[in-house]
Amino acid sequence: MRIGKERIVKVETRTILEGLQIVWEAGYRHWDLKCDNVMVVKSILVGEIVVNRMTKLRMVDQLLKRNWSVQVRHIPKDHKKVIDHIAKLACYNLNSL
Repeated sequence: MRIGKERIVKVETRTILEGLQIVWEAGYRHWDLKCDNVMVVKSILVGEIVVNRMTKLRMVDQLLKRNWSVQVRHIPKDHKKVIDHIAKLACYNLNSL
């Protein structure tokens, strides 16, 4: 089964939205958002959100306009694999203590 690019963008956008809502409600006011989807990051940074018909992207835009600092960055998938592996190793080491 193939998943289209549009579906992937929707899922990533919803994940970002839910993550930002959690971070905001937890009281964080400085956040570093990393995403491996260039289209999503570009939409957020270039301001294509306002003209985009995707509701979740507009909601992300509204969240980012709140009184806080969110740095949005693209990370290549290869870098993400390394980061995920390191995080898994750290979790494994904590669990084995």
